[in-house]
Amino acid sequence: MTTDAQEPQALSDGEANEEQTEAVVPLEGWRAIVTPQRTLIAYGALMMLALVPFGTGHVTGIFVTTVHAIASIAVLVVAALQQRYGLGAFALFILVLSLLWRFELGLSDEYMAHLIVVASVFSILASSLNMSVGYTGLMSLSHAGFMGIGAYAFAVLTTETLNPPPGAEVFNLPYWPSIVVAGLVASVVAFIVSPILRLRGHFFVLATVTVMLSLSQVILAWRWMTNGSLAIREVPRPVIFGYAFDTADKFLLFSIPVAIICIIILWRLVESPYGRVLTTIRANPAVAESIGKNVGFVRLRVYVITAFFAGVAGAVYVSYFTVAAHSQYLVEFSTFLLIMVVLGGSGRWLGAVLGALAYVTVSEVVRYVPDITEWFHSYISFFPVIPGEKTGGITTMTWGALLFFLMLFRPQGIIGRYRLE
Repeated sequence: MTTDAQEPQALSDGEANEEQTEAVVPLEGWRAIVTPQRTLIAYGALMMLALVPFGTGHVTGIFVTTVHAIASIAVLVVAALQQRYGLGAFALFILVLSLLWRFELGLSDEYMAHLIVVASVFSILASSLNMSVGYTGLMSLSHAGFMGIGAYAFAVLTTETLNPPPGAEVFNLPYWPSIVVAGLVASVVAFIVSPILRLRGHFFVLATVTVMLSLSQVILAWRWMTNGSLAIREVPRPVIFGYAFDTADKFLLFSIPVAIICIIILWRLVESPYGRVLTTIRANPAVAESIGKNVGFVRLRVYVITAFFAGVAGAVYVSYFTVAAHSQYLVEFSTFLLIMVVLGGSGRWLGAVLGALAYVTVSEVVRYVPDITEWFHSYISFFPVIPGEKTGGITTMTWGALLFFLMLFRPQGIIGRYRLE
């Protein structure tokens, strides 16, 4: 018979004891009022409220960045007093982005809005992948494939395009139902390939790579529905009560609420008793089976749920860029999604959001490498100048090096709960 003292350690791999200790300590004074959860909610609401007049064209980026910077400094103080390092790291990233935007280091209002839109979509992808990798232990590299399925499903269902595929003539769904259907299509595909969940360890990872490559080839070969290598162009953007989200600064008013809704749903799942089952399965599947949980069925549900949110993210992504091309959803992008989760911290829902922001930030900083090398070359003649067309390769090399050092010195990520194994 297993005693009560032994169960917490088995269920959460050593973390339950710490969490229970924190839970029994009563909060007093201002800490009982200014909790990290309330601080994060107020912080996010303030950031969103500051972006609304920016998206509608009533204020400039200077106003937004000033509000974000002041709020970030206040949250940093609260995080330091509460010793909540994840909240502090999130506020620090927002502060850095605000300063970059404020001093206009090559970031115009339009381009900064573009980065916010991309970061919101990546946050959905990273949060859903974190549910699989961080909480359940399913190291999947097929996430970009499900994103691509959702993107193409949305593009096909909304046939108001410049070159709709011949097979899309039977559809013509409205915009909003198409987003949900795109997620459902991705879930169905995940269910079809779910037999790979019987594999374990490195074999499962290799199987997800095979799924990713297969989905990419299916998109290319299924020309009557996807246009093959020609892509699908002029995918529609959303319109609400006659207000068209046709620019980056307007589209962020659509992508951020969608990201918030998706992240809240995922957060409630992983913080619920169901989420505790997931962490139990990650720590010790035998223990989960001993308490009556069907491990195989739980893993299947996680795989299907994460595929749904990847499909929704793909629909938002293709709606923003208005082009569905298979080259956007390859194994390389799945690897980048995994890096976001590992960098931010697996097993922490806020870590996934932080990883997505860090990915966008670092990728943007790398864009300045040619300018930096040219500046050095002006003073040191033998210093090599890196041309701008090499930026893509430099980005890949930078992330490879960052992942290498991360595994050496911080394998659990910035605020992660588990080490990547």
